[in-house]
Amino acid sequence: MKGKLSSVFNIVIAVFLLIAVNSFCKPCHGMMEMPCERSKMIACIVSAVITALNIANLFIKNKSVRAGISALSVSGGVLLILTPKFGKCQIASMACNMKTFPVLKLGGILIITFTVVFTIYLFIQDHLRNKSHAHTK
Repeated sequence: MKGKLSSVFNIVIAVFLLIAVNSFCKPCHGMMEMPCERSKMIACIVSAVITALNIANLFIKNKSVRAGISALSVSGGVLLILTPKFGKCQIASMACNMKTFPVLKLGGILIITFTVVFTIYLFIQDHLRNKSHAHTK
């Protein structure tokens, strides 16, 4: 179960981000297309991919595939942090700068942190387990 805990956390965070940027942390919306709307769409796609990958990770047993999913989750977290680079409003008091992007950055940081911490923990645990098995043979 410990190996799956990171995936559960990442699913919860990514789904929360999907809900947040489409409801209470919505970016700016004007008469014309705002640059932050493109960033919101990218963040939604990244969050959906993170969700799908981590749901798949709950059922996969292959360590190499799980490591790949962890790497992709970290990459997705980095993309969430960098989302404002895809387009944001120039005025600091706009909704995207006050709510949307801070929430996406926090979500990206949490996804990276949970993934890295649990991956390192599982790697160390697996290494120690293999080491103890080598001594008992």
